[in-house]
Amino acid sequence: MKTDQEREAHRRFVQALQHEHLTCSKPGCGGPMDVVDLTPHNARIKTYEATCERCQSVEKITGKEEHSPSWDVASLTMMAEMHLLHDQPTCPFDDTPITFISMPNPRRKARYRLCCFYCGRHTEMNWPPPEAKR
Repeated sequence: MKTDQEREAHRRFVQALQHEHLTCSKPGCGGPMDVVDLTPHNARIKTYEATCERCQSVEKITGKEEHSPSWDVASLTMMAEMHLLHDQPTCPFDDTPITFISMPNPRRKARYRLCCFYCGRHTEMNWPPPEAKR
């Protein structure tokens, strides 16, 4: 079970991930924050730096890398179906929005990389999955 502080840190991470407006968390300030993505190109988790425009305080916002247990087939199928229905799929372990990256495939079949930038879990999948072809 997450503490209130962990829930708030996760909420702020999701806001930064989705480019939503962040306000300063210092008591009495509440100023707008300028968020910069500091994530290296091949990193599994995202790292942001938020600077308050009013009081100049700096906050580091980052995920918590965790690779096990990995996503199971049922979770992957549910995330893919939500994506196809234009809903926002979330990671079953931490409720972070999943990012779908369409990958080039020479056989013109759909191939995706699914990433959770909070916990670092990721996988690649073909669509439709083999069991859907039966």
